[in-house]
Amino acid sequence: MLYYIKKILEIEAYTVTCLFNTGEVRMIDLTEIVHKYQRINDGLVSQLSDKSYFKTVALDSYGTLVWDNGVDFDPDNLYNMSISILQSA
Repeated sequence: MLYYIKKILEIEAYTVTCLFNTGEVRMIDLTEIVHKYQRINDGLVSQLSDKSYFKTVALDSYGTLVWDNGVDFDPDNLYNMSISILQSA
């Protein structure tokens, strides 16, 4: 199955909670990736270390997370690195 994000539900420090095309609500924690690129100061992903900038994340037409500086992440990888969130009824 190809995964994609249908909706961004919540954005916190370096985590994004999303509704995937499977119907699952999953939390994606990008903390480790952001800190890794911040250490090497790559110029793009390292910009995400600014929490205000991180929160400008949007959803593109392919169902993935994107920022206006061109950074994006493959939705299949995001699904695989995310954890399921139980929703209360």
